Amino acid sequence: MKNMKGAALVEFALAWPVALLLTLGCVELAVWGAESFAARSAALAGARAATVAGSDPRVAATVTVRVLTSSLVGAQAGVWCPAQRGDSPTVWVCATDLGGAVQVEVGGSVPALVPVGPGAGLPLRAHVVLQKEAFTR
Repeated sequence: MKNMKGAALVEFALAWPVALLLTLGCVELAVWGAESFAARSAALAGARAATVAGSDPRVAATVTVRVLTSSLVGAQAGVWCPAQRGDSPTVWVCATDLGGAVQVEVGGSVPALVPVGPGAGLPLRAHVVLQKEAFTR
């Protein structure tokens, strides 16, 4: 009987880390998926706000940051474009006027629940281009 109890304990000790890793991996994937969807939705909301007549890319960036901030876990969003100098926020929003369209990009990284390496996070990317509204008589 003692040998069976010891074998069960060894089996549990070998299986536990694998089960824990699978569980944390599923949770990580779900959180990352939700944040990716939130980034895409926020970029779309910002682009829609900027396509209204008289609006500019600043409106798009502001709306995108406001919509995105409530959905991020452990990260801050800020307005910044890759062409700018200086430190970028953890999650950045860049809005550009393309003439007849508005482009909103979201980039950066969000912290991982299970950090794989030092400073490693999960990439966050969204890209939306919407045509501006044109009113004709």
